[in-house]
Amino acid sequence: IGCSVVVDARPLVRHIRSTHEFERLLKKHSEETGLPVIVDFYSDGCGPCRMMAPIFKKLASEIGQDKAVFVKVDTNAMYELSSRYGIRSLPTFLFFYNGQKVNEFSGAGEGQLRQYTQGIVERAERENVLLTKDSLVKYYKEKDGSKSEDAVNGVYKKCVDMMKNNKSGLCVGPAATKL
Repeated sequence: IGCSVVVDARPLVRHIRSTHEFERLLKKHSEETGLPVIVDFYSDGCGPCRMMAPIFKKLASEIGQDKAVFVKVDTNAMYELSSRYGIRSLPTFLFFYNGQKVNEFSGAGEGQLRQYTQGIVERAERENVLLTKDSLVKYYKEKDGSKSEDAVNGVYKKCVDMMKNNKSGLCVGPAATKL
């Protein structure tokens, strides 16, 4: 009997330990993965926070690590981040996409958490398109046979260059969507 275990490199819900770690995480998922980041600002002494914690973790499991990044920020330990984002009540959930805050709400609302999470995940799925060079060549052969391979390569390179810090060399994200 054979058995294999797949282990993801990151935890289901990541606990942020420093402002620098949070900034690196937002930057990485903005520039490299295109995944939205859902943040739970909480405090251990907060009843509604304790009530939402298992719901947040369950939602992270349902959505999956391939579609979103779920993180928790303890407002008592990370007061600088709490202040930066104007956290006034707990729990507060922030939703980041492409490094920008796109939504937020405060309170123990499972329905709101699910709705906002699903919305940002769907947006990321719509916008995080990968366009291969082969599919672009095929498209131009079918639609515009007059384009040379060099011209198609130029279009592809332009798409690759539109993504900041694109180490992958791939045409991805909003630039690929527009093509």
